[in-house]
Amino acid sequence: MKSPLPTIAILLLTALAANAGDVAEMRPLGFSPDGKYFAFEQFGEQDGSGFPYAEIQVIDTETDSYVEGTPIKVLIRQEEASIGEARRESLNQAKALLDARKIGDDPGHLVAFAPIGELTEKLHDLRYQAFPSFYVSDGIYRLSLQEFDAEGEDLCRSMNTPVRGFALSVADDAKPETKREVYRDRNVPKSRHCPSAYAIGGVVTAGLGSTAPHMVMVQVASLGFEGSDLRWLAVPVKP
Repeated sequence: MKSPLPTIAILLLTALAANAGDVAEMRPLGFSPDGKYFAFEQFGEQDGSGFPYAEIQVIDTETDSYVEGTPIKVLIRQEEASIGEARRESLNQAKALLDARKIGDDPGHLVAFAPIGELTEKLHDLRYQAFPSFYVSDGIYRLSLQEFDAEGEDLCRSMNTPVRGFALSVADDAKPETKREVYRDRNVPKSRHCPSAYAIGGVVTAGLGSTAPHMVMVQVASLGFEGSDLRWLAVPVKP
C-alpha cells in the first residue's frame, strides 16, 4: 500500500504544481576565515524560456545583509547554452569579491540538507548537529519555521496572489523550553517575487572553532512565469 503524499507536497509542491515553474539547485561556497562572510550559489533553467541562470549571494553574517555588489546574477539568453556556462560566468564575475574576502578558505559543513526532492513531513522543523561527527554529543539544535500573512508589492495584489512572510526559532535539543525567535520578516522584499510558502532546506556551519553563525538555508516558493519557482535564501543564526 502506498503511503499518502506527505506535507511537503501539500505546501511547497502544491505551490509549484499545476503550471510548474523551476526549482533552483543550491551549493554553499563557504565562509571567510573570520566567519564574517558567507556565500552560496543557486542555479537552474528559467521557467518559460529555458535559459540557464546562476546567482551568487554573498552575505555579511554580522549584519545579515548582502555585500555591496551582490547578488551577482547571470542569465544566458541562448537556448543552447548550458547551466555550467552560467555558473562559470557568475563565478568569474564574483571571483575578485570572493578572493578579497577569502571566502571558501573555510568551506564550512553542510550539516543538514532537505531539498524539495526529500519528501519530508516536517518541512518547518529541523534537528541538526552543528559539527559533523560519528558521535552525537553536544551542539545539537532544533530549528522551527513559522509562516504568516504579509503585505506584498503592488504586483502581488494586482494578480490576487497571497504573500507570506516567515520567522525562525531555535532551541537547544536538550532544552526545548529555551526556544527563542532569532529571525522575523519585518517586510517582504520585492526580490522574493510574491512568496507563497517556505521550508527549511538545510544548515551550513563553519569549521571547528569558528565564531561564525549557522547559516540556515530557507527554500522559498515564489511567483514565476509558468507557475511558482523555488529559490533559496540564507539566514545567519546564533544558537
